[in-house]
Amino acid sequence: MPKTTTHCPRPRLLISLIAAAILTACGGGGGDGSSTGSNTLGGAVSGLSTDGLVLANGSDTLAVASGATRFTFDETIGTHYDVTVQTQPSGQTCQVSHGSGSASGNVSSVAVTCRSYRVYVANTNSNTLAQFSVGGTGVLSALGTPTVAVSYMPSALAINGDGSQAWLSYRDDETLSVLDIDSNGALSLSSLSGRATTFGYALSLSPDASHLYAVNYGGASVSQFSVGSSGQLTALSTATVASGLAPYAMAITPDGAYAYVANASDDTLSQYAVGSSGSLTALSKATVSVSSYGSKPQGLTVAPGGGHLYVTLAGSAKVLSYAINPSTGALSYSSSQSTGTTPRAIALSSDGTRAYVANAGSATVSQYLVSGGSLTPMATRTVATGTTPSGIAITPDNARLYVSNAGDGTLSQFAVGSGGALSALSPATVSTGGLAPVSVVAR
Repeated sequence: MPKTTTHCPRPRLLISLIAAAILTACGGGGGDGSSTGSNTLGGAVSGLSTDGLVLANGSDTLAVASGATRFTFDETIGTHYDVTVQTQPSGQTCQVSHGSGSASGNVSSVAVTCRSYRVYVANTNSNTLAQFSVGGTGVLSALGTPTVAVSYMPSALAINGDGSQAWLSYRDDETLSVLDIDSNGALSLSSLSGRATTFGYALSLSPDASHLYAVNYGGASVSQFSVGSSGQLTALSTATVASGLAPYAMAITPDGAYAYVANASDDTLSQYAVGSSGSLTALSKATVSVSSYGSKPQGLTVAPGGGHLYVTLAGSAKVLSYAINPSTGALSYSSSQSTGTTPRAIALSSDGTRAYVANAGSATVSQYLVSGGSLTPMATRTVATGTTPSGIAITPDNARLYVSNAGDGTLSQFAVGSGGALSALSPATVSTGGLAPVSVVAR
């Protein structure tokens, strides 16, 4: 539902300087996109076929109904506007274009374009990225350009909330590529790029997409960048921070306050506070050992509510749960559950009530119910995948789940039932058009 913005009272005096001063004190000028003037703000909508879309302009919000072709904010604006997607609609991703600027009159040029979900996969041994649309039943179809060539062996993809930009790391080069994503969901390599310290297997994007972090598998460190308006990466003044040995995965709490890295070779988890500038600072206890429970932490994710961290132990067929201290970010061991062999990646539903683990060694996905931070196996503990499942992604609406199978160049595709249980779609797998697909994302 749209929020109501409280306006300052209009000055009763006719002296222009006093009137201007009062308006400025009340937020006049609209520099933050808030509603303080007399200009209307709206635009066009295309492709919106579901409910749930909420647009924002500063503190003003507007719910847009399925099938809408136009929108107009209820509140008027001053001299500046900045329209963003606050909440995505069910089963779709919407992008805003011409969404910000200065207003000298009514604004009607903002464009919101919506599409069904897209799935992107890094084909490591083919130097390509595969791209798919998600059909109404969840079955994937290759886009018109099914793969995009890259210069090195792609290892990890990160994508922002409105599906307009992505970032890519490589397992044989320090380059970090920026990718543009058009309104149809098609990828293209930008001329912009960054550079990490070494090759790596994971990227992590801050919740507000203002900072990107690259784990340096060969450098025992994390490279940290600010993200510009076009996706460009700028190294922070402290370009890297130390981690444990062979950092393999990274996760950030939903409020952006804390970050964690899984270090595969020394069986530790690095823990950091995230400063206002995006810079990581090791907590007073820089690492937590998992060696009492197993070895080779490789998969990492934080609960949507931020209260727990989950880590897979590839060497011990386990997934661990850690409680996160809300005041300090410090981890404390909570519980563990068995998985299949070589658990390599983990995904949670957006409400945090379901968890899924890709088991590379046993060609399965383990599925769990989540309550109070603890995992409980579902009645059907595992479902079959292709060979060597290495990446896993669930759609934002929690309706579909996809697994990248590095051993046979396929994606397994599943429907997610009302209780969270997975059922294979028909066909059960689709080709990625390349070799050794690893990282997979859905947006």
